[in-house]
Amino acid sequence: MNLLAKRAGALHLGQANHCWFLDPSKALCLKLASRTSRDATAPLIGMCDSARCPQATHHAGHRAVWASSAENKKAFIASIGRAQKSEKERLAADLARDKRVLSAIDAAARTGA
Repeated sequence: MNLLAKRAGALHLGQANHCWFLDPSKALCLKLASRTSRDATAPLIGMCDSARCPQATHHAGHRAVWASSAENKKAFIASIGRAQKSEKERLAADLARDKRVLSAIDAAARTGA
């Protein structure tokens, strides 16, 4: 019971991922915010880059958020003119990240993980 209680306290639910905030020193959100992990008791969910954070997990319930994000990026990329090459490249990298997360969610759903 004690082990489950400790794990439950580390779980933080986000709209696009679940954060298992077990080790603040590994939390990408804290690094991005230049915060020390010593004083952190919870993640900065609003700054989460869950596709890169080792403590984040994605599940089937998060798929709609990631799919919507990917569709929005596709629309933005299509509307950007040639003069904004750097913005188009940035969005393309973000879209690739969204597609990787979607693929991982789909793969986990197929295997039942």
